[in-house]
Amino acid sequence: MKKIYQQSIFKAAFASALIACAFNVSAQVKVGVIEGLSGPPAIVDFGESYLQGIKLALKDYQTAGGKTKIELTVYDDEANPQRAVTLAQRLIQNDQASVVIGTVSSGNVLAIAPILQKAGIPLVAGPSIATNITTQFIEEKPSQIFRCSMVEKFQIDQMLDWGAKNFKRIGLIHSTTGYGNFAAKEIEAGLKARGVELVAIEAAAPNVTDLTPQMVKLRDAKAELVLNFHESFELPFRPLPRLNYKPVIAGNWGLSSEKVLEIVGKDAIEGTVMGQALDINTPRAQVFNEKMKKEYGKDYRWPVVAALGYDAGLIVFKAVDQVGKADPAAIRNAIENIDGIQAVSATPAKPFSASDHECLDKEHVFLGVWKNGVVTRLN
Repeated sequence: MKKIYQQSIFKAAFASALIACAFNVSAQVKVGVIEGLSGPPAIVDFGESYLQGIKLALKDYQTAGGKTKIELTVYDDEANPQRAVTLAQRLIQNDQASVVIGTVSSGNVLAIAPILQKAGIPLVAGPSIATNITTQFIEEKPSQIFRCSMVEKFQIDQMLDWGAKNFKRIGLIHSTTGYGNFAAKEIEAGLKARGVELVAIEAAAPNVTDLTPQMVKLRDAKAELVLNFHESFELPFRPLPRLNYKPVIAGNWGLSSEKVLEIVGKDAIEGTVMGQALDINTPRAQVFNEKMKKEYGKDYRWPVVAALGYDAGLIVFKAVDQVGKADPAAIRNAIENIDGIQAVSATPAKPFSASDHECLDKEHVFLGVWKNGVVTRLN
């Protein structure tokens, strides 16, 4: 009788363990993703590339046997801040997302960040780059706003240090968007601090299709280096052959997109410089690059943005795995304290701290250059 009783207890305990194990395997955490997947081509290029990286990170997490079931809920904000706000509210109220990743437009991020901060839902911003995205929330206790992306100030500082050292005559072309005007102010002030005055400053609306008048003025001002901070990254290149004008062009990391290479051409883009956070020559970056080519084929076109999307995914999925359930507060704490990240980009193993929610700091950002059809580190 005692033996039968013991066997019954053992069977009950075994059954309970199986149920508990099944519960853990099926436990589901929803990760919301908001990206610009339609609208202006430059926005779509950023959004699709970052999302490609996130999806590959999730696939790798699942292949490695991640214990927590993670579901991505992906929305397109259409580069519209009002729609981004609606989507953030939907993720909080309807989808019950425990953490959110996104989006491309800095204006959209700045619109949704206060909503997520108030709701206590962590946000890992990217690939938006406005300098103040995390800093304006860092004093909140706790701050819910993190970022895994380029930071505008870091790429501009690197570029101005290099430009002021190597060129006597520097000009600027920028868009009249909030982003373009912000970048122009930072560039003008930064060069003045380095003892350099711009020889010409030209601006154009974001929807123009021809920058010939602006490039004529930059040529006539004898600008040797043209800083390109217009979101239609390819436009400054188009009139150059007709104008018999061959400046060095440097600018936003958007210039590293293979879509820009495709439009401008290998010869015309040779020597163009931009902010970077991925050294494609490292072994890990080369392995990642081949995996992305295999996964997405010709749709894969932007290594650095995809790499930062992948690293954002690594961080979020590892944090979720540590927590093991839909608990936004615990996931937020896990993100802040995460360590041992084997990033593809220049993101360090321990990306964040209580006082710094940027995965990239100034020392992780460098300049890249188009060389023989590939973006490599500028020496």
